[in-house]
Amino acid sequence: MNYRAYAPIYHAAGQATFGATLASTILEHLPLPQRVLDLACGTGAAALVFAANGAIVVGVDLSPDMLRIAQEQAVQRGLDIDWIEADIRALPPDPRLAPASFDMITCLFDSLNQLLNDADLTTVCRTVGTLLRPGGHFIFDLNTPAGLRSWHEYDQVTFDGRDLLVINRLTFDPVQQRAYGRIIWFRRDGQRWWRGEETHCERPWEETDIAAALNAGGLVLTARLTPHWTPATTADPRVVYVAMRPIGDEYV
Repeated sequence: MNYRAYAPIYHAAGQATFGATLASTILEHLPLPQRVLDLACGTGAAALVFAANGAIVVGVDLSPDMLRIAQEQAVQRGLDIDWIEADIRALPPDPRLAPASFDMITCLFDSLNQLLNDADLTTVCRTVGTLLRPGGHFIFDLNTPAGLRSWHEYDQVTFDGRDLLVINRLTFDPVQQRAYGRIIWFRRDGQRWWRGEETHCERPWEETDIAAALNAGGLVLTARLTPHWTPATTADPRVVYVAMRPIGDEYV
């Protein structure tokens, strides 16, 4: 799941639109943050929205190919964003990542579902708790267990254009409790079509896992919402979680 071959396809197919739309929705409902850290920022869709609205933004992603596109997009729009190539479970010492220096931290488009080890979510939440200022928000979305368990061997056309076709075959393994997206694409270059493929894996995080991870990071859950910012139900396939570091909290 390295996005090396898929990064330009992801960008061309407009898959970053979800992150950009959710970032705009966040800004409609919460005060404009001064400093934002966008974890697993991908091609920078959300980071670009935050920066365009006046925030100082740092974006982190493990994929250099995704970050290369993010940087290109920022330059094209005249936006100054710091990009850091790193695993969000093990952020490096960096003056741009000082403790208690961010008003908002985001991790969007089910990126946390792609962390597969039991301790991963807690590790990220501990880091977030350290980097957030008291009163700051941590916002992330997840494919819910119900949503992932509905991936029953069906094909989803992600993009169908004149020069690009992207298909995602979704499956769920009930024994391993893992969901798989086998992404196959066909891209035309002149008179020839080229085929590519990557498989991405996600895990369902139960509400008890999420609550424990947030608690370990000294964070308090304040809302469970749909991407349209309405109250989420147990049947929703995707939930946006809004948490915060309590004011007066000295957790580091």
